[in-house]
Amino acid sequence: MIVLSFLFLLSGLFFCISSSDRADSLTKNDKLTTAKSLGQAFVDVAKKVQPSVVNVTTEKTVTMKPWERYGEDFFKGSPFEDFFKGFGGPPREKGKEFRQKQRSGGSGVIVDKEGYVLTNLHVIEGADTIKVRLNDGREFPATLKGQDRRTDLAVLSIKAKDLPVATLGDSDKLEVGEWAIAIGSPFGLEHTVTVGVISAKGRSGLGTGTYEDFVQTDASINPGNSGGPLINIDGEVIGINAMIIQPGTGIGFAIPINMAKQILSDLIKHGKFVRPWLGISAQDLTPEMMEHFKVKEKDGVLVGQVYPETGAEKGGLLSGDIIKSVDDKSVKNVTELVKEIQKKKVGQKVKLNLIRDGKATTMEITLTAMPDKPEAAKEKETEEKLGARIQELSPQLAARYKITGVKKGILVVAVEDGSLADEIGLQEGDVILEINRKKIETVKDFEKAVKETDFEKGALFQLHRKGSSFYITYKK
Repeated sequence: MIVLSFLFLLSGLFFCISSSDRADSLTKNDKLTTAKSLGQAFVDVAKKVQPSVVNVTTEKTVTMKPWERYGEDFFKGSPFEDFFKGFGGPPREKGKEFRQKQRSGGSGVIVDKEGYVLTNLHVIEGADTIKVRLNDGREFPATLKGQDRRTDLAVLSIKAKDLPVATLGDSDKLEVGEWAIAIGSPFGLEHTVTVGVISAKGRSGLGTGTYEDFVQTDASINPGNSGGPLINIDGEVIGINAMIIQPGTGIGFAIPINMAKQILSDLIKHGKFVRPWLGISAQDLTPEMMEHFKVKEKDGVLVGQVYPETGAEKGGLLSGDIIKSVDDKSVKNVTELVKEIQKKKVGQKVKLNLIRDGKATTMEITLTAMPDKPEAAKEKETEEKLGARIQELSPQLAARYKITGVKKGILVVAVEDGSLADEIGLQEGDVILEINRKKIETVKDFEKAVKETDFEKGALFQLHRKGSSFYITYKK
């Protein structure tokens, strides 16, 4: 009986061990199957999308000086100056400019079977000739059909029919951590496929000078990838690869495809995209600003400046207002405000919920067309030079800043610490009446005067501050 019990126990132990081994073996097989399945998914995506990805090459004539190819005057003043003069080519007359061809390249993606290719504007800007080479090896001359500098997007046209067209996805549905696949021609290596994930969404503040709402990815992106598609695991284009921080860092950025979809039709039909515009400059709230403007929540957008003859001015929007929502859709920062406005059309009315002097109010603004180079862009250059935000004095601003005694001038809205304006002695609430004895009544007057002033030779300002007018001088 004892022997039988022992044999039964032994057989049970053997059965458990065998079952455990089989389970481990099954788990390993499952993992291998999953890996193979995922790998095949990448293969399928590549096969699906690669035919619609193109290589873009450009050629343009550039004007150069003799030393520019080696760095301007690199050997000038050294013992080697005479030896290296004209090195790499025939001797050239000192300082004489010459012209030469410059070639560069990037990528693109076919978005219409009629021959329209979406790419980055910086890939083809200034090109004398553009060529597009398809996945099957065919090459076509291309013409620029439309461009939009604010998104760094362009549409090319080639004379070819029944082309393979990429499927455009929905970048608003992207989730951080999902697969991202980049296809392009890094360093001229055509139809390179790299794989990574979506690292972040809504990246801004990168200093590109464009509308920044980038998708960040660690899928390897290098020079030459620009203009090519970023794709999801379903083979849909979710972005247009645009820039990298530095080669090899694993940090790349793509323009969300929904941003491209908003303007694509207009670029094809009209060659440009006319944007709806509130007519303001805006900035995110900081804790210090929250205290100053008597708000408890950081969500919202501070109106820095209202530009003349815009919907914002006509609707009564003021500098210092804090926009909380657009058509009842809350906006947390400038990026979200821009996105909401870009969903609208020129001439459309929008409802703004805002905070003014600590009190909630509602306002209706009619959106106007953003000019090709709005006054905002021109004023920004002057403001950056001086380090102060300014606005034309209006009755509303005079009431807000408790200004009496003057009706015209330029109001100083903010002064950056350590800036030229700070050194001059300008303060928030000052009204600039004259610069170098020239009257300052409009923003254009101010811009012209600042541009013409040599601060190293000295400048004379007439200011109005706290009910009194006086002069101050400044020499850099």
